[in-house]
Amino acid sequence: MKGTTMEPTSRKRKAEALREESRRRAAERQRRRDDIIRATIDQEMAPRWASRAGRRRLVGLAAGLLALPWAAVVVCWHLAPSDTAMWATFGLCLAAALGFTLLASPLMKVTRGVAGAPDRLLDERQITERLRAQALAHRATLTLLLAAAVLVSTTVPDEGDVATLPSAVFAVFSIALLATVAALPMLIAAWRMPDPLPDDED
Repeated sequence: MKGTTMEPTSRKRKAEALREESRRRAAERQRRRDDIIRATIDQEMAPRWASRAGRRRLVGLAAGLLALPWAAVVVCWHLAPSDTAMWATFGLCLAAALGFTLLASPLMKVTRGVAGAPDRLLDERQITERLRAQALAHRATLTLLLAAAVLVSTTVPDEGDVATLPSAVFAVFSIALLATVAALPMLIAAWRMPDPLPDDED
């Protein structure tokens, strides 16, 4: 009876120890990720992105990449279903994904973490700036959706009957919209980021 009573207790202790070890490892992984993000934010900006004009050129480059999935929507609209539409769409979306992967780190640097860093690593001013960028991005996305609705209603035959469009259009449109929603706050934050204040001279 005594051994039977102790066995569940032992299993409970082992389970608790495993949970504690899992929490410890998760906290360690998070700490390492935070250290990497802090190191990225604290890195000196490349001279070509250091000024406001340079940052806006970076935003323009990122916006050009963001336009590629929307170009894929147009390709699908006119050419799908076809191999040409499939390969063109794949190429455009892949180029956009790879390009944004390369630009994510510079965008985080030029915004000092406002774009991309988790909230726990930001101060109150940075969080406020992020919220402002997100609000502007939501308005821009709504405007984009309204423009798309007007475009469809005026250009699709049969009084805007979307059933006449190739199914690929809707899939690629969803990808382009998700990419836009994810990227716009980052681009707006980088566009609005002011130049750092000059150091006080002695």
